[in-house]
Amino acid sequence: GCAVRRSLARAIWTSAAAAALGLTGCAGTYDLVTSQRFKDRPFHTLFTKEDPIEVLEKVQEGDDRVRAMDNLKEPRENGGTAAQQGRVIAILQASATTEKRPLCRLAAVEALGRFKDPRAGQILIAAYHNAPHDGGPAASVGSPEPVSQASVNGLGIKMAMSTFTPQTVTTLQCRALEAIGKNRSPEGLQLLLQVATAPTERPKSNGVEPAGALMSLEAINQPSEGDRADVRLAAIRALGNYEKDAAATRALVGLLRTEKDVAVRGRAHESLVKITGQDLPADGEAWAKWLDKGGKH
Repeated sequence: GCAVRRSLARAIWTSAAAAALGLTGCAGTYDLVTSQRFKDRPFHTLFTKEDPIEVLEKVQEGDDRVRAMDNLKEPRENGGTAAQQGRVIAILQASATTEKRPLCRLAAVEALGRFKDPRAGQILIAAYHNAPHDGGPAASVGSPEPVSQASVNGLGIKMAMSTFTPQTVTTLQCRALEAIGKNRSPEGLQLLLQVATAPTERPKSNGVEPAGALMSLEAINQPSEGDRADVRLAAIRALGNYEKDAAATRALVGLLRTEKDVAVRGRAHESLVKITGQDLPADGEAWAKWLDKGGKH
């Protein structure tokens, strides 16, 4: 009867989910079996390995797009065509810079960090600057605009234009900087240097708020000093990918010599050891002397 059929259906569903659990892990399976596509076509969704590019071109559900970008391989580096490469770059550009769903945007940024395509670096820079905005036209991958100090230290964020919280913006910017470090483009290096050396403290405003005035929405949503510190630390860590780069080395030594923040000094020392191969202590003067002697890696 109906009860038997329902029991059988539940048993089949449970077995299928359990099988997928062993293949994809708990979190991935939960997302999978609760997705609309699973409800529409459960067995096809569980047991058919779909092409990530096809999913990104045809499916708009967030979980599916995140999973596709996580599994995405760069076409040109894996026997794909130039046309496939161009389509994927266009999809990732839009997702990394204008996607309204933070997890989708993060997945696109991380995918671009794995790509060797020279356009990836420009898109990641745009993703960093677009992090405060949850929509708008996709950023150009041409020559980057000059970087203002306000955008570097996070004070240019106008959260009234976005539904993203300051914490979400911070996460997006940190991941973008990490991906820029993996990409190692010259343009990305310039951004990392600017962010790494920008002061964490919020500049004092010249304006005087009237007594009893309500704070503006923009002021309320400004990133905290902790958020700005996290972004700065992410940039310093990302500089650790620029092995034997003179500009990165000089900037990190400068931070070690002059920075008072213990976390910044510690992160700068870690990156210095990584890019130079030198096992010097976390002493700015010792590193400065090494630089003065030629700084041979």
